[in-house]
Amino acid sequence: MTNFYPPDSAIDLVIEPRPTMLDLMIKGSVPLPMATRADMKLMHYLASLMHSRASRDVLNMAGLLADSLFIETTAVIVRATACAAPLFLSEMEAEAIATRHSVVLLRHTQGQATVDVTIDLVLPDDGYFRWLQDYRLFRGLAGDSWLVPYGDGPSVRLLPHGLFLTEHAPYADDWDRRAGVARASAHLDSHLHGGWSWR
Repeated sequence: MTNFYPPDSAIDLVIEPRPTMLDLMIKGSVPLPMATRADMKLMHYLASLMHSRASRDVLNMAGLLADSLFIETTAVIVRATACAAPLFLSEMEAEAIATRHSVVLLRHTQGQATVDVTIDLVLPDDGYFRWLQDYRLFRGLAGDSWLVPYGDGPSVRLLPHGLFLTEHAPYADDWDRRAGVARASAHLDSHLHGGWSWR
């Protein structure tokens, strides 16, 4: 920034540092609104599926995913919102760049008896980021938890030590996939509306 004064005065020259691309991304982004009770329940639910402890995201340097949880044993940042895609995809990417952690955004319906959840993920992968969008919760017959695509794409197993990405689906066909998604939906519904404690 340069300030000019009348000719009889000296020129006051102030050189400001050049912004990085990350600074530009963050400045052009809008933080998610404060997390609601439903958002917090969903975030803790995902942590419970990974059998991992979650805490408020102290590594949220960018401040873009306010009220997010940090799943400690897996180094995953989780946030929930009632906003539909494609909102907040750039904020997820900026958060992943700033922290070098995987970022999971749970998108849920609001004000309905049954909660429908879709998931967007951005995963750091050898110097670039891998996007997985419009995923669903899937529950296997053995109680294993997955994130599966609506169509083609890799599946993600939720494990205590991280997100395990695999090209092998946990279901045999479309009927099996629908059944697993229905099991996951019933499991989530029982935790949201049943007597299960979120602590």
